[in-house]
Amino acid sequence: MKKIILAGTDKEPDRTELDNRALSRRAAVEGFVLLKNEGVLPLQSRKIALYGSGARMTVKGGTGSGAVRERYSVSIEEGLQNAGLTITTSDWLDRFDRYYADAYECYRQGVEEKVRGITDFYTVLDLAGQFHHPSGIPVTQEDIVHSETDTAIYVLARQAGEGNDRRDEKGDYRLEDVELENLRTVSGNYLHTIVIINAGGVIDTSFLDTMKIDALVYYAQGGEEGGNALADVLTGKENFSGRLTTGWMYDFTDSPSGSTYSYLGENEYEQEYNEGIYVGYRYADTFHVKPRFPFGYGLSYTRFRLCITDVTQSGENIRVTVTAENIGTCPGREVVQIYASLPFGTLGGEVRRLVAFTKTDPADPGETCELQMEIPISVLTRYREETAEFILEKGRYYLLTGESSEDVTAGGILDIGQETVTERCRNICPAQHAVNEIHPEVPEHREEGDLRGVKIAAQLAEHILKFDTGRICTVVHHYQCRNEDSTDTPEPEDHRLQELLRSMTAEQKVRLIVGGGTQGKENLVNALGASGTTTSQLYGTLGIPNVILSDGPAGLNLSSRIMVMEDGDIRATLCEENLQAYRRYLFGMAGMGMKRMMAQPGSGTEHYQYCTAWPCVELLAQTFNTELMEEVGDGTGREMEKYGVTVWLAPGMNIHRNPLCGRTFEYYSEDPVVSGKMTAAIVRGVQRHPGKGMSIKHFVANNCELNRNSSSSNMSERTLREIYLKGFRIAVEESDPRTVMASYNKVNGLHVVNHYDLLTSVLRDEWHYKGLIMSDWDSMKAQKDDPMKPLTGDVLMAPGAGLDLIMPGREDQIMALTEGVKKKIVKEKDLNRAAGNVLKLVMENTVVSV
Repeated sequence: MKKIILAGTDKEPDRTELDNRALSRRAAVEGFVLLKNEGVLPLQSRKIALYGSGARMTVKGGTGSGAVRERYSVSIEEGLQNAGLTITTSDWLDRFDRYYADAYECYRQGVEEKVRGITDFYTVLDLAGQFHHPSGIPVTQEDIVHSETDTAIYVLARQAGEGNDRRDEKGDYRLEDVELENLRTVSGNYLHTIVIINAGGVIDTSFLDTMKIDALVYYAQGGEEGGNALADVLTGKENFSGRLTTGWMYDFTDSPSGSTYSYLGENEYEQEYNEGIYVGYRYADTFHVKPRFPFGYGLSYTRFRLCITDVTQSGENIRVTVTAENIGTCPGREVVQIYASLPFGTLGGEVRRLVAFTKTDPADPGETCELQMEIPISVLTRYREETAEFILEKGRYYLLTGESSEDVTAGGILDIGQETVTERCRNICPAQHAVNEIHPEVPEHREEGDLRGVKIAAQLAEHILKFDTGRICTVVHHYQCRNEDSTDTPEPEDHRLQELLRSMTAEQKVRLIVGGGTQGKENLVNALGASGTTTSQLYGTLGIPNVILSDGPAGLNLSSRIMVMEDGDIRATLCEENLQAYRRYLFGMAGMGMKRMMAQPGSGTEHYQYCTAWPCVELLAQTFNTELMEEVGDGTGREMEKYGVTVWLAPGMNIHRNPLCGRTFEYYSEDPVVSGKMTAAIVRGVQRHPGKGMSIKHFVANNCELNRNSSSSNMSERTLREIYLKGFRIAVEESDPRTVMASYNKVNGLHVVNHYDLLTSVLRDEWHYKGLIMSDWDSMKAQKDDPMKPLTGDVLMAPGAGLDLIMPGREDQIMALTEGVKKKIVKEKDLNRAAGNVLKLVMENTVVSV
């Protein structure tokens, strides 16, 4: 079987790579958030004293599935220099380089000692842990004198990634002593001090209370063009327009899950969602806990005046017209946020919630933009568990607009004359035990939205809409009968696929629904470095090729340089780029084995797979620009065509429940509407390209990395539906992603990969999802006597629950499923459905002519 590889042999960047690089820079510009500015920005000085661990060693993205092997990335130092600024602290940066190298060597030696004699790759990886970004070295008076400038930039950096949560400790969420001392020294000796936070999530900013910090920028992880993009906004070449998608509390303990999250709880295997629906700004606004920087907040070099000018009914939707006037002195863009203040009603709930957002085009001073937004009535509903219904409560709703969840003005009124059922469901995911949720005080007026702390527009009384609830069509869901004896299975619509499915034996169907591993040597289609592939073992007998599935959320995660040997074998090139990219794996005997598998330069024909390192997902979300997200999706779709990737295993869209989540940078927001809308946009962009798809993940409630294979996310059904499922629903209904990835964790005691309620009742029956559902990697064991079995999902239960594709796939899983089919533990109808969905994905989206 001749292997197929689409990557080219020309090392020079092509038009796709150059276009995506420019787009990555533009996306970073729009996503950076200016948190504070006391007149120091845009920069006036052309000479900059640059300090901090992220100045030269800038963190462009996370680790694990979030990694990308780009051609090169631009550090903050390089970006400032490229903009014509002079960095006057090279001596300090050189000393930090040496300190960094020494710290890594100490870490490397320690790992080598721990893994001595161990050959298992995953054991080595677990023992290696994460190399923590060194915090810095002291800034001296000599450094300050020699810098010859009055302006300093200090870059605080943190790294995080898959498999580990962050910790409420110095050097992680909190600043190290050397960082605090450096900030005191710098802010006390320079006229202007600017702090850049280069971290994939919230860190402690209490230093703002005791030090003179003139400007603060949330850089997050800016991708390959982050350094250039930051220089663009710091110099005023571009304006800031990013807004926070997650609020920053004054202290970690202000979070409602601050004492129970991850390792802080009593039982690390039971994650109790006691905050219920009160996540992020929903908690802060409802329980009157003032954040340092609220959700939706962000400054720019100009100001806009927002005004709701019209509220009308459009079928089952509300149409809101807003004007945004640039009342500042320079061009800029504004994020228009619409919130609704709901009546407390019979169910109670948050004081306000985001219901719509958009972003203006660039506007000159004095220019006014008019925007219309359609708000579906479903975003105003609440879920009543007792009757399994979504209801629109009777009362007066206020429509608010403003610059953050905290700074809003009431500009419209929605009157609902009677309680209305909008959707009838059935109860799902019963709790194993009562979850003790927090609840706010009951207000005196239950049928009117809460306007405490809200400004009132002069024209409020002119914009009252008495909503005609008679135009609401109640959706009544019908659920599949889980008949164990039924053999009825929906077949693929394509007659050719129907015939192919009918011709397959049970053993062949089993092999089809189990992945082909991470790097199968017998793959027909290849993109070395990708996370996985479907099986190619059916190509010779049935003509079914494999398709490639690649991480990660910040861009395709492929080996940048690969060698095709004379015998057709494909290997990573033994070069500095690949050694740096894989260095967290190159320990002990396992690492030596990996190096031996690499090909020497010149030993074959070299191909290149340089991929775009986009800004991290959180930074992309902070653009609040769905059109830009579609462009990013389109750019990645072109790379998928270029390298032969069929499914991009992204985006991660789990809710920012707590600042310590190790994968915050991979996820969009604390708000499900932002998560859902931004996901739908990037999916549409990728799926413009025929045969290309995304895998939205991790479905659902995978909000903690600690013991993610075995921990249970315990919550009420209302919380699950209103917060954690809502974003996924928006994405499915608005973009129809080709695949959904089921998460590692349990929900209320049952693994998601085995959860019929979630995979079938919700995804298939309520949301009418027709695509493929896959597992996360190695989330199921196959043998009953496996000591790890209680900690993972059950491969024999997965097809019956609604799972289609088991990844990355192993022979013991194939054997177990084959035996399960013979013993009728795995039902024929479930096997046929799963095989049909995999067959549809492969045959309709392959790069091979079949």
